[in-house]
Amino acid sequence: MESQNQERRRFLLIFLIVSLVTAILVLLYLMQRNYNSQKQEYEKLMADQKNTYEKDLKKLQDDLQEQIQKARRLGEEKEELVDSLQKVFKDIQADRSNLRQTLQLTQSQVKQYKDKIDAYEILLRQKDKEIEKLRETADILYKENTKLKDDKNEIYSELSEEKKQREKLQGKIEEAAILKAENIQINALTGNGKEISGPQFRASRIEKLKIIFNLADNKVAKIGNKDIYMRVLEPAGTILINPSGSGEFQVDGQSMRYSSRQQILFDNSRQTVDFEFARTGQYQAGRHKIELYCDGQRIGYGTFEVR
Repeated sequence: MESQNQERRRFLLIFLIVSLVTAILVLLYLMQRNYNSQKQEYEKLMADQKNTYEKDLKKLQDDLQEQIQKARRLGEEKEELVDSLQKVFKDIQADRSNLRQTLQLTQSQVKQYKDKIDAYEILLRQKDKEIEKLRETADILYKENTKLKDDKNEIYSELSEEKKQREKLQGKIEEAAILKAENIQINALTGNGKEISGPQFRASRIEKLKIIFNLADNKVAKIGNKDIYMRVLEPAGTILINPSGSGEFQVDGQSMRYSSRQQILFDNSRQTVDFEFARTGQYQAGRHKIELYCDGQRIGYGTFEVR
């Protein structure tokens, strides 16, 4: 009987020990599962926080890049502002790089990044106000500058128009100052000195040509020495030259050959001028032309016929 009681007590003791061990194991399992669950939640929370901070820094970087572009449009004199914004941009870029390289944030890092992001946001708002104020100032200066340019262009336009009028008037004065040869008469001198009136001659009778004309009244032309050039042209347009008295002169910037030249003292007295021209050889049959020039302008012309 005593033996059965001892056996029963031993079995009960073993049962209690097994139950206690089982209970401890179950409790340890539950504690470990709870720890793992809390750890996963914490890691997920830190990962979400890291992702949020990454997005916040990316947005700050984009906003700052836009601010830099606005500052650059304000002009070269705002380079100091651009430089300060670019420095902040590099700081944010470095923080983003460090955040991406961090596998898991600590509590201290969470607070550190939160404080940095808050400071960046405050700084960007201040810079945005500064840029807006500078832009408003720039707009005012632009409008004032545009008005000044318009006024300047208007003045230039008036001056240009005045200059055109002066040039037009000067052109009229210069045109009015051109001498005019009037009453051009072309005669021929025979070998014995007899003068034959034109405008038709027999080739065999022309020893020399004698061209007579007078200069028209011109109160605009300056009194003084004038070089008058004469060109004698054959029917085909070939210029006749006198080997001893021909040369070149300028008309509209181009060189032209002349048949004869004479310098006179222009005194606006309707003075008479005469040329004598002799050529070697006989004149061709057909209509010839006489052209008279002075100061680079043609002042008269005439024709004569050779039979």
